Amino acid sequence: MKKKRVRLYLQRLIGNLFGGSFASYINSTHGLELDELRQYQTGDDLKSVDWKTTSRIGRLHVRLKLVDKRATIFFIIDKSRSEKFGSFYHTKEDIIAKLLSLLVYAASETGNEIGFLAFTDRIEQYIPPKTGENEAFKNMKKVLTDEPSSHSTDINAALTFLHKKVQSPSLIFILSDFFAPHNYERSLKAISYRHEVIPVIVSDKRESCIPKARGYLTVRDVETHCNKTISTTEALHVPAPFYALLRKLAISCITIHTDEDEGIWIKKISEFFDKRIRRGGRIKK
Repeated sequence: MKKKRVRLYLQRLIGNLFGGSFASYINSTHGLELDELRQYQTGDDLKSVDWKTTSRIGRLHVRLKLVDKRATIFFIIDKSRSEKFGSFYHTKEDIIAKLLSLLVYAASETGNEIGFLAFTDRIEQYIPPKTGENEAFKNMKKVLTDEPSSHSTDINAALTFLHKKVQSPSLIFILSDFFAPHNYERSLKAISYRHEVIPVIVSDKRESCIPKARGYLTVRDVETHCNKTISTTEALHVPAPFYALLRKLAISCITIHTDEDEGIWIKKISEFFDKRIRRGGRIKK
């Protein structure tokens, strides 16, 4: 039920962002609003049968619903080695996989075109947008299971590639911890001008906050393998520079922590979509 709420909010957001950009509403046995009843035709989903009307008239009838206007939705997935870190029950990679499954479920139900871009410090995989829920989940599984060829991160490479590749207004989710060279301000600004960009930041609290203790702690960068010794005499709080950049570019984001459960993710995502809908405005064409 909670997952369906995310799907409903996402479809409302799409209608808000892309009003007038895409094809008109289409009739389907799957959708958000009841449009009309018609007699059953071969191939119709039996789940859509309206049994009350069928018993009254004596012939099978199905409910036709209005399907929200279709949009192109891209998921940019960070496959760098830093995603394998997690100090709680799950790694960031685990969380990204579950979040991606939730968002693909929400996005693919009503005929939206779903595309994927996996990256490290290079483009690992690009799958052009296609319709169909089964197709979306098949492509998602491929993106998640294929091993990357690199361990480093370059968000600028991913944004630059997609900006050149995709011309029509789209909704773009970026799933990453955003631990990367801070070289992507220009490409992020360019892509957010044309598209609606939603960063989904997956974070572990131990990456930015270490409690006070006596002694020293040796830490290792999982991407570069460089070691560094830090003093724990004072509590360590490291501000994340990408939040300042997102504020500067007026890009709202969703932050998910590895110690949170699915109920909290769904609440955060639903509330984010709701606020974005209330804010209004359409993307530039």
